[in-house]
Amino acid sequence: MTITQTLILLGGGGHAAVVAEAARAAGFVVLGYLDDQDAGEIESLIVGFKRLGALSDLQSIMSAHRHAHYHAAVGEAALRRKWIELPAPRDTPAIVHPSAFVSPTAKIADGAFIGPRAVLHTRASVGRGVIVNTGAIVEHDCVLEPFCHVAPGGVLAGAVKVGEATLIGANATVIPGVRIGANVTLGAGSVALNDIPDGATAVGVPARVQ
Repeated sequence: MTITQTLILLGGGGHAAVVAEAARAAGFVVLGYLDDQDAGEIESLIVGFKRLGALSDLQSIMSAHRHAHYHAAVGEAALRRKWIELPAPRDTPAIVHPSAFVSPTAKIADGAFIGPRAVLHTRASVGRGVIVNTGAIVEHDCVLEPFCHVAPGGVLAGAVKVGEATLIGANATVIPGVRIGANVTLGAGSVALNDIPDGATAVGVPARVQ
């Protein structure tokens, strides 16, 4: 017998709305979300999903829903890290939209989000809390360290390594074999032809460190 997984989202913004829809498409029952903002301010972003309380209510909410899991549904890497690493009694499953292509040899860690029409090719490795957003392509042998984010339309060619908490901007491209450091921002539409060091911001075609 198949057991339906229930899910509570942490965060109530636009990314949470996307995650909620993807989770439902993947077969989860979304019970609601926790957010510190008043429900009235964000109700339109997550139509049909009930605000269950503030983030500080996580322990009590999880106790009330004994079989539920939770997912940190926020774009900011520091918040995803904080919420995924909370001392909660349940795991944080990866959410994979059913329209995504995921190679059987790809690896996806807990708390990751793989969006609609995203591609994870052969031996790609996606770390904890990573976002591979709508239409992003992660080619063969790429490694995405925890809490990084490949924004919509981003392309990582073969054997790219992306460091922890890095943002690959919308429609940015990284050519094969390039290493992108931790806490990097690669600007939208940029093309990385060379390695980028930790903490840098790089923009342009070709991408240059600012």
